[in-house]
Amino acid sequence: MAKGWSKSPVAFIKVVESDLVDKRKEITATALQAVVSGSPVDTGAYKANHRVTLDGVDLGYDLDAKDPSGSQALADGEAVIGQIDTPFGESVIQNNLPYSETLELGHSQQAPQGTYGPAFVAVQEKYTK
Repeated sequence: MAKGWSKSPVAFIKVVESDLVDKRKEITATALQAVVSGSPVDTGAYKANHRVTLDGVDLGYDLDAKDPSGSQALADGEAVIGQIDTPFGESVIQNNLPYSETLELGHSQQAPQGTYGPAFVAVQEKYTK
């Protein structure tokens, strides 16, 4: 160990890396919560089809899935978020229902500004101060 170092720089790097993994999980969970809570509800299919993936996308959807409260979408997303083990990577939250783009463009009185746009702004404001 170099003179003047009480602890190995490698140990410091591991602490920073762990902190960054935790921050990635936190930001992804915050974004998921914002998307789900801001989602309009008719049958619950839209909330049920929010999907979280890591370092890739999931192009699937299930028209029969219903989750009006969003609790299952949050639980499923949190399970994926719990698998994050690297500080840098892509955390993707998406909804592939055929009408999800229409909802994002504001065609719901419950979410006239869409869902993902407002969620992104909220997360950005929270983490860039």
